[in-house]
Amino acid sequence: MKTLTKIVTLTMAAVATLAVLPAGAHHSTAAFETGRVLKITGTITQFRWINPHASFKVDGGAGAADTSGLWTIEMTAPNVLINQGWTRDALKAGDKVTIYVNPLRNQVELNDGSRGSLYVGVVLADGKTLGRTDGQGSGTSN
Repeated sequence: MKTLTKIVTLTMAAVATLAVLPAGAHHSTAAFETGRVLKITGTITQFRWINPHASFKVDGGAGAADTSGLWTIEMTAPNVLINQGWTRDALKAGDKVTIYVNPLRNQVELNDGSRGSLYVGVVLADGKTLGRTDGQGSGTSN
């Protein structure tokens, strides 16, 4: 009987573990046009190095109509970004950068007046590149 109890206990533990695993993949990129990449040249106004997702804001200035104005760019988790070469001080308010993003499918104005997008790549103020800066690709928010 002890063997049966152990088998039942292990089976229940395995089922419970498998039931919570999908919770790690809690975001989808469905809200973003992952087949479209915008190039935004502007000035960093905010950089948030926080979990579960880092983010930053860039003022696209008065460039082309589809890239001007304030943008909020969602990124993945800092521990993933570190593996991609990012640091907590990679961006600072006032930095002039070129950002590559996937825009929201339904471009709505966010609460702060910005437009939302998903990070694909960046050319930093010092010329260093992170992510995809060839105008191709799609971001990830996991």
